[in-house]
Amino acid sequence: MKRLLLFFAAALPLHSATTIVVSAKFADVPVGTEISPTTPKLEKIKGVNVLSAPTIIVEPGKNGIIEVTQEQSAPGGASVPLGLKLDITPTLAEKGIAFSGRATDRAMHGKRSEGKISVVEFATREVYFSGTASSGETVVLHTAPAVTKGSAKDAETKTRELVIVLTFTKKTTEPEPTKKKTTEKAPVKKTTTTKAEPAKKKTK
Repeated sequence: MKRLLLFFAAALPLHSATTIVVSAKFADVPVGTEISPTTPKLEKIKGVNVLSAPTIIVEPGKNGIIEVTQEQSAPGGASVPLGLKLDITPTLAEKGIAFSGRATDRAMHGKRSEGKISVVEFATREVYFSGTASSGETVVLHTAPAVTKGSAKDAETKTRELVIVLTFTKKTTEPEPTKKKTTEKAPVKKTTTTKAEPAKKKTK
């Protein structure tokens, strides 16, 4: 018994999908530390603290958000998110990838007690930037040093510099041809017709 299977290719237009992979590294470094796009491993540099190294995939022209924060309690029961937030919008340009964005860095600025009053200070920095890069190219964004005050017992002033390392990679995915469901024809059964023979008369 044979079965006939029919396949129909979908006659629909196929489009490739293009996305941009944004790899980021946030590092807290001593002021004056030299870091370039060709620096192999930030964590190997003395005094450098890599805070996070996330990766996101963004459609060209769309906004992507990277947020690395932790909650810090404040007087009155408030909770303040400390850390980094990066808003970035990459687009396809004639000579590579154009990008623009904003980095927000919030850190504790100091604690102090004034009589019966407890005070916690936070410092927030916003950095706006834009530029272009080739696919696979790494760029480095240096921010101005921030000053962190110590507590009443430790009045030492410490400085830190936030460095943001960004790598942009264009990725194109070709869609696979879409096929319609297989249509299976039911097997055709042959019909056999049997002619009835005339009944024979009984012979006495």
